[in-house]
Amino acid sequence: MWLGLDDTDSLEGGCTTLVFHELLNALPCDYGEPRLTRLWPFAAQRTRGNASLSVELYADQSIIAWLDNYWNENIAPLKGEVAISEHSDRLQYPADPGMTLFFDKPSADYYWRAVRGEAGFVEGGHQWGGHGRIGAAASCAWPADNSTWEGIAWRKGPREVSEESLTLVDNMEETFLCRDPRTKRGLVAPRGPCPVMFGVRATTFDSASKASQILLDGCAETIGSRIFRTNQATGDHIDTTIADTVHTKLLLKGGHVVINNRYLVFSESGDVNHIAQWLDVGDSFECQGLEYDKQIHVEAIKVVKSVTKQRPLCECGIRMKSMGQGQGVRCPKCKLKSDITWLEDVRTPSISGWAQPPADKRRHLAKTLALDPKC
Repeated sequence: MWLGLDDTDSLEGGCTTLVFHELLNALPCDYGEPRLTRLWPFAAQRTRGNASLSVELYADQSIIAWLDNYWNENIAPLKGEVAISEHSDRLQYPADPGMTLFFDKPSADYYWRAVRGEAGFVEGGHQWGGHGRIGAAASCAWPADNSTWEGIAWRKGPREVSEESLTLVDNMEETFLCRDPRTKRGLVAPRGPCPVMFGVRATTFDSASKASQILLDGCAETIGSRIFRTNQATGDHIDTTIADTVHTKLLLKGGHVVINNRYLVFSESGDVNHIAQWLDVGDSFECQGLEYDKQIHVEAIKVVKSVTKQRPLCECGIRMKSMGQGQGVRCPKCKLKSDITWLEDVRTPSISGWAQPPADKRRHLAKTLALDPKC
């Protein structure tokens, strides 16, 4: 059977991963690999990290009574915590914990709905609580065909991770997004009031486990740690790559760019914004992003073709002019004619291939498209 949990935290603190870790420690039965799933980034009542948790239980129906008691004593009291964001105008909702238990794994279709759009409640199984039941069920439904791993530790006191241990894990071949390559700032330790000491991401379980131990040996005191299988960096939230041509381009105050009144590229997106500003009318491009409020919020972009067209030069050095549709061009000085009406020059962007936001500005779900996995 499958157990899921979501929505126990707020901006003031708390952490669903820690609540789930404590629940796993208390379980009276064996269980499988804990899983952490990020869901649709625009969900109205998303939590701070928009993460939900799940695990397969090896138990019989007697576990229901145990879970009911644990819920009432340890999780239900977390309902109602809320804080106001200092960085966003988005409405903040109170914590509304939800827990689900399914005897059969929910359909993967439910996960895909929840990671690519707004999902509603799913029926079946045993369910506790409120809005968090959506994320809890979606995590249970995750097929995990494509996954990464994250080692998470929770602090007992101050958050302190040594530079030496961070450098060691950053240099491991199978870890990723440990450090911002631009600023060299570490990315494994959050900066808010949550109880997480660090979260280190890797492409294999063994690497996540090894990296976690290195960080544990070089950090302040913790109250526990655990390795989660995750959908982070899988790109599951993106279902297609969009190809288009620039027809209009608008530069907004602050450096944001809107292409064709459809593609929104934020100034904070680094190379993505630089490419968007570089594009000219007539250029063709590909992009990836999520649609929200009738616009595509661009997360990655690639120039397909960019050319400039000019009239040919006469032998005398003067630019020729058109004589009319289908009649070629003529030099206004020498009157020399030519059937070559346009010359094309290929423009080359400063970034070849896919451009993505800086490491610290990417979504948890964003798949690395650049050649260098450390980018």
